This record gives sequence, C-alpha cells and structure tokens, in this order.
Amino acid sequence: MGWAFETGKIVLTALIIFSIAQVSERSTLMAAVLASIPIVTVLSMMMMHHEGQTAMEISGFAKDIVWLLIPSLLMFIVMPWLIESRSWDFYPALAAGLACTVSGYFLMIQMMDRFGLST
Repeated sequence: MGWAFETGKIVLTALIIFSIAQVSERSTLMAAVLASIPIVTVLSMMMMHHEGQTAMEISGFAKDIVWLLIPSLLMFIVMPWLIESRSWDFYPALAAGLACTVSGYFLMIQMMDRFGLST
C-alpha cells in the first residue's frame, strides 16, 4: 500500500494545481479563492495523521505555519508591486518576490527560535 498511497498524494496534488490553473482561465478571483484555501495544509495534516504522527506534532506543524504565513505574504506584495509600479516582467518580478519570501522565512525562523515560538 505504501507506493499506492504515495502515488495518490502526488496525483491529488497535481489535480489541485491543474484545477486552479483551469479555473483561473475563467476567473482569477475564483482561482485566488481556491488557491488561498489551505487545502494543501489540511491534506498534509491528514496524511501526517494517517502516517502515525501524533495530534501534538500536527498541532505544532499548524502553529509553525501561522508564523510562516507572515513572510509568505511578501511574495504577494512585492511581485504585483514590481509588475504594476515598476513595469518589471513576470519572471524577474516572481524571482524577486520569491527571494523576498525566502529572506523573510529565514528571518522569521531566526525570530521563532530566538523567542521560543517554534515547536
């Protein structure tokens, strides 16, 4: 059952991404709503539970996500700003947004460790 379960996880993830991309062709707002639902997080927590992690471990995972949401927002602020206000092309703006997010993650993890917020 191990390889079938792993294959199922991959297929489900691909279907979610494909579905959001298809919906975006009709409505970017609806695609954004679907993408913003923490479905990947919920599925990940369900899979973690299925694979034997405790409720406390999954709770720690959820709390860590809350803190990491803050730096993840940097991409959604920086990228549109560079495209709309600075006339950057898509890929350079995406790369800059991702670089800001990665830097933000690094700083947030340092803060979480320093203030005892990580599990």
